[in-house]
Amino acid sequence: MSIRVIGIAGGTGSGKTTIANALAERLDAAVLRVDDYYRPFDHLTFEEREQINFDAPESIDHILLMEHLHQLMNGQQIEKPHYDFSRHTRAVFGDVVHPKPVIVVEGLFALHWAEINALYQTSIFVETPKETRFARRLKRDIEERGRDEADVTFRFHSHVNPMHEIYVQPTSLRADLVVYGHYEFELTLNDALSHVCESGPVVL
Repeated sequence: MSIRVIGIAGGTGSGKTTIANALAERLDAAVLRVDDYYRPFDHLTFEEREQINFDAPESIDHILLMEHLHQLMNGQQIEKPHYDFSRHTRAVFGDVVHPKPVIVVEGLFALHWAEINALYQTSIFVETPKETRFARRLKRDIEERGRDEADVTFRFHSHVNPMHEIYVQPTSLRADLVVYGHYEFELTLNDALSHVCESGPVVL
């Protein structure tokens, strides 16, 4: 099986996950989310885990991510971690992922590591204004992760956005295509899909 790997990066709330999911549905692709590869930190108390800077790439086990990518590219299924954001650690059981002709790697740091970038046939960065990203992050963390508005606001301005400027935004220069997460979604998706199809054969 000839497997193509696509990297999709962007800031928190940029729309990268929505675009990755839509591409995966159109292309019948497997998706690996960088978020699921946060280190477990099981040796720390919950209070200590709450103090970790999860917006820096050191919090990601990118070696495991790369190993799983190689396994999928070699036609082997994997059991990827499933991260529990309410506890800041991995869930007991992971998720089985079967190899498919297309693999999408999506996350803040999807374009951060050179050794993982080397596995991509194409890469996309989702550019979205800070105000839009904050509004989306606020809504998600309150509704899906049980956080309160004050905590989300503090973390965004003290940790998330400064780390975005240092680690995430510069990776846009490594992308083959930049799309805009605040534009009309179908236009953005069509731009991404057209680019993926132009970069090599895919089965639609």
